[in-house]
Amino acid sequence: MKKGRRETLDMTTGSPAKVLLLFAVPMILSNLFQQFYNLIDSLIVGNYLGADALAAVGSAGTVTAVIVQLASGLALGASVVISQYFGAGKKERIRVCMTTISLFAVVLGAAVTAAAQMSAGGILVLMRTPPELMEDSVAYLTVYFWGSAAIFLYNAVTAVFIAMGDSRTPLYFLICAFFLNVAGDLFFIIGCSMGVRGGALATTLSQAACTALSFLVLERKMRRLGMTGAGRIFDRTEFVRMMRIAVPAALQQTVVSLGNACVQSVTNSFGPAVMAGCTAANKAVNLVSAIPLNWGNALSNYVGQNVGAGKPERIGQGVKASLLATGAVSLAMLPVTELLPGRLIGWFVEGGNAQEVIRVGASYLRVNGWFLTVFSGYMVIKSVFKGVGDMNWFVGLTLSSLGIRVLCAFFLTPVCGVSMLWWSVAIGWSVSTALTVLYYLSGRWRKYRVIV
Repeated sequence: MKKGRRETLDMTTGSPAKVLLLFAVPMILSNLFQQFYNLIDSLIVGNYLGADALAAVGSAGTVTAVIVQLASGLALGASVVISQYFGAGKKERIRVCMTTISLFAVVLGAAVTAAAQMSAGGILVLMRTPPELMEDSVAYLTVYFWGSAAIFLYNAVTAVFIAMGDSRTPLYFLICAFFLNVAGDLFFIIGCSMGVRGGALATTLSQAACTALSFLVLERKMRRLGMTGAGRIFDRTEFVRMMRIAVPAALQQTVVSLGNACVQSVTNSFGPAVMAGCTAANKAVNLVSAIPLNWGNALSNYVGQNVGAGKPERIGQGVKASLLATGAVSLAMLPVTELLPGRLIGWFVEGGNAQEVIRVGASYLRVNGWFLTVFSGYMVIKSVFKGVGDMNWFVGLTLSSLGIRVLCAFFLTPVCGVSMLWWSVAIGWSVSTALTVLYYLSGRWRKYRVIV
């Protein structure tokens, strides 16, 4: 295990469990701050603007997730390629990849901003957003999408940090963004009485500020580590190589978000109370599932570095350590989701229909809490396929989970009732986990490698 300046971590040597712990913990904390980032919006909106405003933000949030997941998927292409170059010691290629993906992120983000401003209302109509929530939902979306370029660039920059083994620097910037967002929420929503627009504006401005700072820090870091002289800021060969990973991942992420939007449309048909309850429960589920999700992301970079270094024997060791760590944490979360779900949901909302919102949200949490260990295994093992560059199975397994959820929501909810909205999540996790384990045991993923 080698550490350079500013905590760049070489994961091709040393104890797999130790290097993964050192690398994964900052990533987990980063995601938790990202969740808190969104949680604060929901808490302030729900408590100061009411359950209807929270439902409107939840409906709009399903659409914003499409853009966030698209940005994340595109950044994945850079992360897989750079992690393998880092393991192979090819510094000059890392620099070329960084400038190429950053330029592409800014251009694409600007295009998304323009498109979103014209289509926000139509998208929400297609999602069957209730008329009484439409004004707030459109307001939130249009303001949020002003920051699309910052979202894309931030994900690209973070992917470069992570691929080089630096999971701490993105954490520092997320902490900064968290406090900026809290201050912005308090100022714009409460101080300026801007309603849901204030929450969106706080998120957009905090994201933009931290994106600019993180790019400057990355540039200085790469110069310090000798990653200079790329020769060009856009390299077609590396762009194509990254897009071979990024496009399937981005399409998968986008389809996942669109699938969630379809589920949201079913949720919307049950009215504001169910919408608010599911929104609050999803926030809580995202919070408790942050550890397996981000440990899986850490593992994919660990796998990438070891593939690049020609050390495939370390992959299985990393998988075993990851399953033990995430499984133990998921089991520890079970008492919270089983015994305290009503209290968790109660943090999000006050008002006349608060009891119904809490009842819905608590039911959602109780069911999915039992399946967090299943989700942990699914995320850990599936991340191996991403790390080696086996995108067909990585994408296919993700879409299988989503497809099952969408089918259950659309076809079983009318028969079984509203509870199928949350049971569909558990069923999707379970079936896809079984398929993931079977493919991992087959060993066919071992033939993949992105760089040459």
